[in-house]
Amino acid sequence: MKIIFFGSSDFSIPVLESLLSSKHSVILVITTPDQKKGRGQVLAPSVVKAFARQRYLTVEAPRKLSLPDVVQDIKKLNPDLIVIASYGKIVPSAIFMTPRIAALNVHPSLLPRHRGASPIQQAILEGDKKTGVSVAEVTSELDAGDLLGQVEIEIDKNENALELSKRLAEMGAKLLLQTLGQLEAGKINKIKQDVSKATYAKKLNKNDGQIDWATPASYIHNQVRAYYLWPMAFTFFRGKRLQILKTCCAETHSDACKPGTITDIKKESLDIQTQAGTIALIRVQLEGRRETSGFEFAIGQRIKKGERFE
Repeated sequence: MKIIFFGSSDFSIPVLESLLSSKHSVILVITTPDQKKGRGQVLAPSVVKAFARQRYLTVEAPRKLSLPDVVQDIKKLNPDLIVIASYGKIVPSAIFMTPRIAALNVHPSLLPRHRGASPIQQAILEGDKKTGVSVAEVTSELDAGDLLGQVEIEIDKNENALELSKRLAEMGAKLLLQTLGQLEAGKINKIKQDVSKATYAKKLNKNDGQIDWATPASYIHNQVRAYYLWPMAFTFFRGKRLQILKTCCAETHSDACKPGTITDIKKESLDIQTQAGTIALIRVQLEGRRETSGFEFAIGQRIKKGERFE
């Protein structure tokens, strides 16, 4: 089958790779426009664009999908399928109605749970015990199409969003090929989503990572895991921004301390009182400095028990 692929993130790559290794033909890759990155704010392509170029694929990065020229160029290709995997933008109906067979979305959640832009982060943030990948038809309503395939996995209590995303991407790649095989064989079983069970994962912003120490240790631990890489969990100490990269819920506890108070300094970590329980900071990074252990941070900053994070 002739396929047009839409994607823009690391999650997209294994899905695209699986299509390239199959009997199907990827006739066009569409990704997001180049963005300014790094301290120098240099324009850089998406990871999908860079990958597509390495594989000598035809790749486009239109500013707007709704532009008439973009729509017409896609229609001229007469695709059998459109496959979307973490593209990051809404695909208009003028495009997703184009393929001969269907437009499919590889979505990293157990739909209808966690529809929307940040399903992996939301599953971790809410403390879900399991998540998965769904292959669903694309419709005008966000992530609401019929399900063609779904697999689930357990979420490890210390797994961060990057680690979980890698697992889900590999699963999604395999599930997509299975689904395409069933489509070709005419053995697909479509399942309508239960709207009453739908939840939504919002688009993240950079302030979502700020830690509120007056929340439970378990929630802060989930926040650190969910927002690993971006927007990153962070707090302030002595007026400087401190990114929290890795934590665990500590065994020690003191109700006598206010939330945000440093209760203990250990060789492995720095323990902080929360609204309910104590959390151990295992890996941190102070603005302008390299990543260190919580203990190294405490020693380097000459921190004493009883000091507080802002």
